[in-house]
Amino acid sequence: MLEHAPTRTVIEAERALNRSLHGSCHVPVAAYAELRGDRLHLQALVGSAADGRAVRAEGEGPAADPAALGRRLAAELLERGAGEFL
Repeated sequence: MLEHAPTRTVIEAERALNRSLHGSCHVPVAAYAELRGDRLHLQALVGSAADGRAVRAEGEGPAADPAALGRRLAAELLERGAGEFL
């Protein structure tokens, strides 16, 4: 089995965000995580397929807990109005 720990870390953050938003292939949800030493940086976006509007969030957290960062940014996106597009 192929396993690359840095890749697993960024994927866990991105997937946690998508799961928290109940993302699907029908909603424009984007997440990009990047390791920066022992920190993880995550950028995220939820868009409207109807009119092109988007809600964005960005944050950083410990690389040791990538899922927490994904969930935190998902909550922030919802607070900023992303639920309207989901």
